[in-house]
Amino acid sequence: MAGGVIGNLMFAVGFKIAEGPLRRAEDQLSSLRGGVFAFGAAATAAMGAFAIASVKAASDFEKNMSQVQMATGQTDQQMLATKEIAKNLYSQNFGENWQDLSGAISTTAQITGQTGAALEGTTKNAMLLGRAFNFEVGESVRTTDTMMRQFGITSEQSMTLLAQGAQKGLDKTGELLDTANEYSVSFKSLGFGADDMFNTLAAGSQNGAFNLDKVGKKALPTINRGIKRGGCNANPNRSRARALTITRMVTA
Repeated sequence: MAGGVIGNLMFAVGFKIAEGPLRRAEDQLSSLRGGVFAFGAAATAAMGAFAIASVKAASDFEKNMSQVQMATGQTDQQMLATKEIAKNLYSQNFGENWQDLSGAISTTAQITGQTGAALEGTTKNAMLLGRAFNFEVGESVRTTDTMMRQFGITSEQSMTLLAQGAQKGLDKTGELLDTANEYSVSFKSLGFGADDMFNTLAAGSQNGAFNLDKVGKKALPTINRGIKRGGCNANPNRSRARALTITRMVTA
């Protein structure tokens, strides 16, 4: 399920690896090389201009990777992998430029402590959510990290739930990330999982609650009392059903 939602978003926002900036640069270089013999001095001048641009791009890359290292404290060995992450993401059109991409990588690494493939996946999906739903990378990663720690799920599973929530209108007041971040601990304390939290928030929202934060504030205390009073603690399915019923009642 997770891969499907994220994969669909990849398609929806138009990311195409074959049309990435590095591929365009490669095509441009091939074209310039092919024109050397045909256009003589003009081709030489074009090649020179491209070479200057390539040197500047390489300089920008190294400068921004140095900033990533300073911001995250990664070792030289870890940075070798991080540089590959940056190149992989940039080749897929993630990031307006090296500065934008390095900022996303730094933010993700600082919040999650991830490196390697995990860092690449989380950064990629955070930027994808940003493109699709205008989520700030730092905010979506912070909420994702909270959900990972509280519910024991992966970053992709967390971000899939956020994407599904946004698709179903849970971010209509711009509170989805803050609400999920704030109430993950409370839902966890009731023995609920991440799916249960989103189902409960959705139930309140679909029942007419305009403010998502108020769903949590109004529903959670009543859910807690209702579950204890109903003796549902030992039966997760009964607890979930009762939580949804209570949420619809208190948000009506």
